[in-house]
Amino acid sequence: MKHYIIPLAVLLIALGSATNVGAQETQSADDTVTARPDTWRHFENLVATINAARQDLHALRKQMQQTDDEAERERMRGEVARLSKEIDSLQVAWEMWATGGVDIQLFTSKAEEKFDWREEIESVFEPIVVELRRLTERPRKIERLRSEQAFYQQRLAAAEAALKNVVDYKANAPTPDLVHAFDDLASRWRKRRDDLRNRFELVSFELTELLAPSKPAEAKAGEALQELLSGRLLNLLLAVLAAALTYGLLWLLNRFYTQMMLRRGRKRPFFARVLHLIFIVVAALLALFAAMAVLYARGDWILLGLLLIILVGAALTLQRSLPGYLKEARVLLNIGPVREGERVIYNGLPWKVQALNMYSTLINPTLRSGRLLLPLSELTTLVSRRYDDNEPWFPTREDDFVLLSDNTYGRVVLQSPETVQLRVAGALRNYRIGAFLDSNPQNLSLEGFAVIIKFGLDYRHQAQVTSEIREQLADYIGSHLKAHVWGKHLQDFMVEFDQAAGSSLDFFVWATFSGEAADSYRRIQRLMQGLAVDACNAHGWEIPFTQMTVHLANEEMKNKSG
Repeated sequence: MKHYIIPLAVLLIALGSATNVGAQETQSADDTVTARPDTWRHFENLVATINAARQDLHALRKQMQQTDDEAERERMRGEVARLSKEIDSLQVAWEMWATGGVDIQLFTSKAEEKFDWREEIESVFEPIVVELRRLTERPRKIERLRSEQAFYQQRLAAAEAALKNVVDYKANAPTPDLVHAFDDLASRWRKRRDDLRNRFELVSFELTELLAPSKPAEAKAGEALQELLSGRLLNLLLAVLAAALTYGLLWLLNRFYTQMMLRRGRKRPFFARVLHLIFIVVAALLALFAAMAVLYARGDWILLGLLLIILVGAALTLQRSLPGYLKEARVLLNIGPVREGERVIYNGLPWKVQALNMYSTLINPTLRSGRLLLPLSELTTLVSRRYDDNEPWFPTREDDFVLLSDNTYGRVVLQSPETVQLRVAGALRNYRIGAFLDSNPQNLSLEGFAVIIKFGLDYRHQAQVTSEIREQLADYIGSHLKAHVWGKHLQDFMVEFDQAAGSSLDFFVWATFSGEAADSYRRIQRLMQGLAVDACNAHGWEIPFTQMTVHLANEEMKNKSG
């Protein structure tokens, strides 16, 4: 079937331009409508197209009645249905254009509709699609009209060339029969050319109207910004505000109840934790309903539809991650691997689980800023245990003196969950918390400390080294230590024979002090070394030095031969 009908989309676009044309028309004193000449021309083209389509439909029905081939009849029946539908659409467009844009569907009776849940869901998401189409309507219209304009222009040129050839052949036809045949052919091609020309002019007219600037760019930008601020953006802000206020008020109520329970020094019973979990879920649902209510009251179906899409996606995600949420619920109910009031190891440090919540509170009383807020997803990977009140939470405290495994001695200036800072020989040295613990720090300030030195005498004192000399050395060093300013911190003192070394007889000198003397650890070491040397000087004991004996094999052989 030849293309004799203007597509419905083109006519609907023409309707939009007719509104602009109508705005430019003037009315006289007696309200008589006067139109521009080009408007009348478009009216004539549209009416001519409708009449031509009706004639084609009549001819097609007559041809279908005369056809005996069932397959051809079925094809014609489908063509008749399509053509009838297009004529109805053209008639509606013509009446809407002629009546100034009145919606003809307002005067048609609607059939009783049955409930279809699929259609209802489509109706919910339809405004979103419509809005997206509206945002891209102008560029899509322009692109489509340009494509149609090129389409009709190409075929119009071909139709005019074909008609010219037919007219030329008709003028030179040698017989009346050929003249009559060419005359019928020229009539059909002339009708086809006129139809293509009408469609080309309608599309060109609509494209010109669409490309014509209606308002200044500044005015359009201002109106768009005003529409955004007073429309969708305002609705979004109101919905978020309503949800935040609803959830915030309920959260404050729950926090007040939790603080009252903790202030009394009681643990929350199991049913209270169940109520807390239910409260969190209900608070989230009420906040969601508040946002949806605001969007419904404001009539913003676009944002409401997007919110429903997000909820559907969240529901599908929840189905896959349900086991993880069940683990978190067990922890929140205090029946999981981590219990409230117990001790847990996190990042190599001990922490006390002070409170279980969506973000649980962990504290370490010996660390500066020793307070963590961990989500439930982190706690599900940990295991807590009960602890004794005498268990330390960290091996040191600030201002304690420590001795590390590499013999580094210093005072703790700062200790936090990430860093320990020591003052060593007047300078500050920083340790990552893991590296500090790996160095096995000895706390000299907490329970006291011991100073140990080794001291050796020459082998000539071998006969008295385990009796007289040991007692005299202990009396001398011990008496002088007690008389020193650090003597009040001395707790125990001992001198023992250690070993018979290669060139000396070694003593083991051991003294313990209380933690108050930890700041003098290195000086006490030096003091004890000095007292040992003073004791040797006082009793005439000889301190050996390292000796080396060299045996010369050649000289020994000579001596034996001599």
